[in-house]
Amino acid sequence: MAEVVERNVEDGLTEIVHIRRAKLFNEAELREIIRLRRYHEYSIQKRNKRLSDYEAYIASELGILRLVIIRRQKTADCRFKDEIERSIISRLTRLHRQICYRFQSHVDVWIRFLLFNRKLGRHMTVVRLWEQILQIHGRTDPRLWAAAASFHLNEGARAQARAVLAKLKTERHALTMAAKKVKQLRESLEALHLRKLRASISRSVHLAWDRTHLRGIREARHLLMQGLAFNENSAFLLLELLKLEGSAADFFKRRVSGRYQAAGDKVEGETSGRKKGMGRYRDMGMAAKEDAVAFMNEVTEDVDSLKSGKTFNLVLERLVTFSTATSKDLADALMIAKKFSSFVDKATLRKLSDRQKILLTSETAEMEKVKQTIAKKMHTATSPTEDIAALAEQRHIELMRLLDNGGVEAALTAWETWYHAPSGSNDLLRVPDPSIDLRWMRLLTTRVYILVVAKMLYKSTQPPKTTTTSKEVLAEAVSAYQEFRLKQEARVRDTRTLMDALAASNWGSKVPDFWHLYMEFEAKLGDCSRLPSLRWRAEKCLEENPRVKFFNALAAGGPKEFL
Repeated sequence: MAEVVERNVEDGLTEIVHIRRAKLFNEAELREIIRLRRYHEYSIQKRNKRLSDYEAYIASELGILRLVIIRRQKTADCRFKDEIERSIISRLTRLHRQICYRFQSHVDVWIRFLLFNRKLGRHMTVVRLWEQILQIHGRTDPRLWAAAASFHLNEGARAQARAVLAKLKTERHALTMAAKKVKQLRESLEALHLRKLRASISRSVHLAWDRTHLRGIREARHLLMQGLAFNENSAFLLLELLKLEGSAADFFKRRVSGRYQAAGDKVEGETSGRKKGMGRYRDMGMAAKEDAVAFMNEVTEDVDSLKSGKTFNLVLERLVTFSTATSKDLADALMIAKKFSSFVDKATLRKLSDRQKILLTSETAEMEKVKQTIAKKMHTATSPTEDIAALAEQRHIELMRLLDNGGVEAALTAWETWYHAPSGSNDLLRVPDPSIDLRWMRLLTTRVYILVVAKMLYKSTQPPKTTTTSKEVLAEAVSAYQEFRLKQEARVRDTRTLMDALAASNWGSKVPDFWHLYMEFEAKLGDCSRLPSLRWRAEKCLEENPRVKFFNALAAGGPKEFL
């Protein structure tokens, strides 16, 4: 019995998984569903079968199904319907079949199963159930025959009507397909004329684009030549001219050369066309030749020279001997020449490559000299970072001395004087990399530690609570607490503003301990609800290695403690 129960429970685990993924129930509700199903499975697997056990199981599954529907309406989530609702319905169907088999003498069991299938829209199942009901209870209850007749009169007639409508729908689809065939035949009759119009429009579009491109090349060449006349030492303009001549050579080779040949063969085409039959293809050929002649009348350039790349090679030779060209300019020229390798001169390309290598060697040597000079200057100069770190250590010692002698207000006043006065500066905290020296982190920790000391001092000065405390003493205590709370909240806000400003600097991207200190500050003095957002900000702001250290520290036992 236990094996059957566990098998039935395991069959529903896939349904539980999809319910969890759809977030329709929480974990406690899912555990309760599994517990109820195991309980009901054991109850229906007992040796003595009881109708109440089956009815309780069916009622439980119906309640789960209704609750799933309600939760879907609230969340507007329709995922996994086949895996959840269909699984529950199949379980209900199995339970109804078992209860009808084991308790055939109960008419209400059959009627409930019949109504269940009727609500699901299973017409043929309802018909078969009526046949079984009449076979078993037809001799004992005449009303069942009347109910079956009523069902066949209403539901059966509707089912037959649906079948007839489906057949009519098929015939309507056949008529639609026939209409489409007629439409296709009509379109085929118009295709010949439309093909001619389409070919004519296509030729006009290509001709318009070719004319526009030709005029654009002319205008661009004119502007670049004029720019080189005013800027004789500009290697950039010469490179742009090289790109333009490469594009022009490619354009003349792909688009103009065919029209040039078609325009040259016009006279021969006219004499040979008379010997051929008159037809659509001959008319299209003549139209293409007329377009080619009209286009070539606008071309004033030497087509053979441009399509062979002679102009491109002339500009490339000019770059080889250009005095102000750098190795980068020549490298760019080599990349351009490789793109148009079909018509570039190999000898000129070798000369350009050799000169580029010579210039690169000389520029590299010059850069090494500059680096050595800078290194010497850096070696002889004093390090300002060390001075700033020493000043940070001095400020830390001064803050601790003021905290011991003058108290919290003296330490905070000194901090405000150093860092927030109109003529003050934040340079001690605005360092390139605060993680390389612990003195900066120690100074920031001291600033937060002052607030912790203020809180501890307030608690230590409070009188012990007694039952005989007078109202005047209580009023003074409440007034003192309100005054301290307002001061402490202002201090916390100022500290949070400082920490937010540092979070957007190198502190937030390079120092994982800064985020541990920030989280400890919020946990002990500020707002604990900000801790998840601080963790998210740390994940987004920290660089790769500091982020790994930060999360390793969290995984090892939570954020570090500095206070």
